[in-house]
Amino acid sequence: MSTPDRWAKAYARQANADFETWNALVPNRLIPECHKLLFLQMACEKLVKAHLCSKGTDPVNVQASHGFTAKNLPIIVREHLVSIGKKTNEIVWILKHAKHLASEIELLAPAVRRGGQRPDNCEYPWEDSGGTLRVPLDWAFRPTNLIVDAAGRTFIKVVRAAVTELLV
Repeated sequence: MSTPDRWAKAYARQANADFETWNALVPNRLIPECHKLLFLQMACEKLVKAHLCSKGTDPVNVQASHGFTAKNLPIIVREHLVSIGKKTNEIVWILKHAKHLASEIELLAPAVRRGGQRPDNCEYPWEDSGGTLRVPLDWAFRPTNLIVDAAGRTFIKVVRAAVTELLV
């Protein structure tokens, strides 16, 4: 049976591939936002699972859920910012945005619905509370707007660096 450290490396490798795919798709205006965000969501989820496994979490405990990103991604962001010597006020500002963005990214997974309150996801059609059938191709996702501001760009850089650190 593989060790948590080997699982961490495996998750990190896949997170890296997902992140690189997202990065390659972003400038292409012909690719729907839902498809781009799917790769970002998967990269962040696998980064979190890699991080948890690297800290000794039993891989079995992270395999059955998509609900790890909102809680754990801000921790990863904070740890990275501290490790590179960011000032406390900068960390606080970035973390405020990172928590919100991590929560929105987690909701992109269809299995995470927040008790039925947020059925929108970047993969499957859903019916809203008014009975209207929605399609991800036509939906304006919150992370799209959040990742283009200054805090969002910093968040993406930190996610990229955190994936790279886990690959070493």
